[in-house]
Amino acid sequence: MNEREIQTDRDWLTFIEKDIDVLDQQIYHATWTINQSQTALERLSAARDSLLAQAQEILDRLDGKPSA
Repeated sequence: MNEREIQTDRDWLTFIEKDIDVLDQQIYHATWTINQSQTALERLSAARDSLLAQAQEILDRLDGKPSA
């Protein structure tokens, strides 16, 4: 390889390294977003379950059933 080819290859490696760094940052942010979304989903599901349990207790009272 001549000096020009070597420099071209080094330049390409520099570009590739920068692209990998950008992708790593995007992966980090996407992972963070997914984790935050998962936590929010768990909280929403827990709130929904709680409301369903309260609704069932009220329906049972209206039907004259003893509460558990």
